[in-house]
Amino acid sequence: MIVIVYTYIIYPLIILTNVTLRPRRKKVIVDNFEPSISIVVAVFNEGVVLQEKLNNFKVMNYPSKKIELIIGSDGSDDRTNEILKNSTLTNLKVEIFGERNGKPFVLNNIIPKSKGDIIIFSDANTIFHIETIKHLVKHFSDPMIGGVCGDLRLITDPKAIGEIGEFSYWRYENFLKQLESDCQTLLGATGGVYAIRKELFKPLPTNRAIVDDFLIPMEVVKKGFRIVYEPEAIAYENSAGTVRGEFKRKVRIGASNFSSISEYANLLHPCHGFVAFALWSHKIIRWLVPFFLIFILLSSLSLVSHSEFFHIIFNVEIIFLLFALLGFVAELLKIKIGIMSLPYYFIAMNAALFIGFIKYVFGKQRSTWEIVR
Repeated sequence: MIVIVYTYIIYPLIILTNVTLRPRRKKVIVDNFEPSISIVVAVFNEGVVLQEKLNNFKVMNYPSKKIELIIGSDGSDDRTNEILKNSTLTNLKVEIFGERNGKPFVLNNIIPKSKGDIIIFSDANTIFHIETIKHLVKHFSDPMIGGVCGDLRLITDPKAIGEIGEFSYWRYENFLKQLESDCQTLLGATGGVYAIRKELFKPLPTNRAIVDDFLIPMEVVKKGFRIVYEPEAIAYENSAGTVRGEFKRKVRIGASNFSSISEYANLLHPCHGFVAFALWSHKIIRWLVPFFLIFILLSSLSLVSHSEFFHIIFNVEIIFLLFALLGFVAELLKIKIGIMSLPYYFIAMNAALFIGFIKYVFGKQRSTWEIVR
């Protein structure tokens, strides 16, 4: 139990204490810093949202001569390719791949063709605030900054059933990103809105499922640069809306997380200081929580008859699981239960991690992705 409490509560408190007590890190930021940039987007069957993305690109407050948009279509068979071919954007480059190979394959092919000094990663369904690019790139005036993560804000549907859990999770993660950034560096990024120096990009593995918005920033960290969080670099996405929709996404991410560990395993050694500490505390232990939950439940069950304490613990666990079941039933019946749905979200996301691990072990997770909206 203490390990679960540690990764979700104690670790953030340690980082918060460190940030609060130590002197503030001096920032080297030039607000009017305007390097050349390339926004790269890998898409698959995004005909529903792609035109809005292209329109959003037109209104960015950044010199047009220093910006290009590169979109790679990964075997799309809806209206995606038609929209791209008919676009009138003069600084749009399009790469259409006839077969579906996965996002890493697309990024490996389009990034080397980019002309920008800074690569900004985004998704088809992510809408930037007009000033987002400026807030992302200003940090690169500091030569030790290798990457910048923006603030993804979820647009929730008031009628959606599962938005409380997803929204709460994102607020918690953004808070943790700010703390880690202030302390030293982030270890990952939000896929819809982050940037790196082009020379720091390393081709991604394409023979297995990986989380690109984790591996790409980790490569930046491995090379001795910092990843910082910029809360004013705002982007928007619609939330999944249902826990079941988010569950499918988390299964894929879970399998990809376990598959990616070998890429940065050397950073887990204590000699890497904060990076190793944060990797263990925020990532590895968090991914192992499903196994801890199963162990705690089985252990308390076996000790119920031997101790009143474990009898109480087991009853608390059953009540928590019943609340999770209530949330599941409420979602099936399309009944909103507000904050009472949090146990359902917590159990569902950890169940997704567990299933993701199983898929990783048996090699069942593909490198391609499915749209969850």
